[in-house]
Amino acid sequence: MHETKKWIINGEKQVFKSKIFEIYQMDCFLPSKYINNDFYSIHLTDWVNIFAITEDNKVLLVKQHRLGKNIVTYEVPAGAIDKNEDPQFAAIRELEEETGYTTDKIVLLKKIAVNPAIQNNTCYFYLALDCKKTKDTDFDTTEELDLVIKDKEELFNCINTDLIDNSLALMSVMFAKEYLSGK
Repeated sequence: MHETKKWIINGEKQVFKSKIFEIYQMDCFLPSKYINNDFYSIHLTDWVNIFAITEDNKVLLVKQHRLGKNIVTYEVPAGAIDKNEDPQFAAIRELEEETGYTTDKIVLLKKIAVNPAIQNNTCYFYLALDCKKTKDTDFDTTEELDLVIKDKEELFNCINTDLIDNSLALMSVMFAKEYLSGK
């Protein structure tokens, strides 16, 4: 892309801050069209999603109420990466906190920009193999989850259904299916 087609950010200021995200207003200039425009960027922490398979080939899902859309969703275990935390360590921590399962066999499947049009964060997708139940769950204060255990092939056959209605969770299933089919 030619440099004149890239926006120049002349300045930015924080216009909102909460526990989980901040919103920045950016004063931008596009040289190719010689125009100024304000844009907004949501700054979020990076995230991990974990497709977890037990020793007996079952998949660990969590069921929870999501207030953004006010629906109950089936998702893979997931969560925010703490400041200066290694993404793989965060994946293992979130898996244990949300399911009580642990593993020492974990593979990074992919990392992607979640929605670069308006967000600045990255999501890391992991596959956790041979997961074992080792402790009770330890939810964050604002979390309330149900553990759901599904047969792996049954879950893979649900990709085109409405069972998983969270885009990042669905991507986890798809990345895991692709990775495992290549083995």
